[in-house]
Amino acid sequence: MTRYLALLRNRSFLAFWLAAAAAAVGDYFNTLALVKLFSQDPDRLGFYTSLVVVANMLPNLLFGPVAGVLADRLPRKAIMVCADIVRAALMFSMIFVHDPLALIGLDFAAAVASAFFGPASSALLPNLVKREELVTAGSLNVMTQRMAMLLGNGLGAVLLVLVGPAGVFAINTGLFLVSAVLHAGMRAPAAPQGGAPVRAGAGAAQRRAVSPLAKLTRDLREAAIVVRERPNLRHLLTGLSIANLGDSGMNVLLVTFFTVTLGVAAEQMGFVLAGFGGLAVLGALLIGAVGNRIHWRHLFSLGCCYIWFTATGAVVARSLIPSSAFLLLLGLGSGAINVGLQVAVADLVPDHVRGRIFGSFGTISALIMITGNLLAGALADHLGAATTMLGYSLAYLAAGLYGYRNLRPEEGAAARRVSAHAD
Repeated sequence: MTRYLALLRNRSFLAFWLAAAAAAVGDYFNTLALVKLFSQDPDRLGFYTSLVVVANMLPNLLFGPVAGVLADRLPRKAIMVCADIVRAALMFSMIFVHDPLALIGLDFAAAVASAFFGPASSALLPNLVKREELVTAGSLNVMTQRMAMLLGNGLGAVLLVLVGPAGVFAINTGLFLVSAVLHAGMRAPAAPQGGAPVRAGAGAAQRRAVSPLAKLTRDLREAAIVVRERPNLRHLLTGLSIANLGDSGMNVLLVTFFTVTLGVAAEQMGFVLAGFGGLAVLGALLIGAVGNRIHWRHLFSLGCCYIWFTATGAVVARSLIPSSAFLLLLGLGSGAINVGLQVAVADLVPDHVRGRIFGSFGTISALIMITGNLLAGALADHLGAATTMLGYSLAYLAAGLYGYRNLRPEEGAAARRVSAHAD
């Protein structure tokens, strides 16, 4: 607990963390309010819900590389503040809109702002804390996400009863404005550090002659060179892609397996998912306490294998109590991958290309998630949810074994980081 208290004395990180918590809770509020409005047309509820899912995934697929380039060329804090303000304005607009398709359009626009926010936020975090604090920061972020899931759904349902969808949109507007103020108060580098210097011989006319598309291509090529020249980074991104394939189907298949295969009622499933979220918070706390003693490559590899084991156990058990127990255990260790990733990014990715790495990988992840979701639905219809889930869980095992075989200690990484802080 002392590590968490010490980290929260860092005012910039405290602002970063509180803003993330406010925005995460607001996202759940927004989803509940939209579902409430869409439920007034029950015949098209499924169609509208599907459009919302696509609207939230598509911006990362379309704008990830551009967002990453901007995160490396512009002050990241400024991008985050602007994205917060745009999302606040869009949430406010939803108060006065009643057409479902128009609401989905506004939600898509907010997701576009989030697509630009994400790479800037992810790339900025290692600049706000010391390297030895990254495990604690990562575990705190995981805890925040899980708590937002619990509080956002529960509190959002209460607010819907008390103030209705319009009131929830108004509250969400306030949450994004609070997030903007908190982000504006952070002390962060004015621009990404460590970029290649501009050649003195480059003339103004030559710079003007370069088209925006050529600049984008050049910037993305620079990031690709960094990935190619750093085997550990290349292997980590490959392993994460494999794990994302498993994640793309598991989220949907778990609920389908419990409700359809095991016949669990919606109310009972709510208790199971609440327990999953609660143990995920506890697991993140434990990982933060011991994570500094475990290398990030082990957190990734063991985390992937753990998810495979617990997800497979839930399916093989095929009974409510033991399957629920495996699901709760899954929640306990589900944050290890993300916590390890925080440290890996600081060790492997230079600051001046961090945004591009996150943005481009966000596009790849979105493509995997969309394709994997569609494929999971089709396979579940033909093979059943249990068999399909066993297949998707194997992706986690493959990712863990791949990471164990290919990821190696970065000799001198910690020393370089300490030297950079000393300078």
